[in-house]
Amino acid sequence: MAEKKDAVKAPKPVKEAKKEAPEPAAAAAPEPEKSGSGNKKINKMTLPEIEAKLNELKTSQGGLRSRYARQLVLRKKILTA
Repeated sequence: MAEKKDAVKAPKPVKEAKKEAPEPAAAAAPEPEKSGSGNKKINKMTLPEIEAKLNELKTSQGGLRSRYARQLVLRKKILTA
């Protein structure tokens, strides 16, 4: 039975080691936010951002028929109302 208790205690330090690994990854996370290249959620966009994105979609996709474009138009209506 003493061997079983030792086997149970062995995984605990492994979990602690895993907790230390995410900390450096968390430090690297702010770097992508600085670049601003990530996609922003529609609900968090401002009106000028939505208008800029709609203009970009008109040229790249040839219109506003995509679901993303339709959602942007709906959000624009909500913000202007």
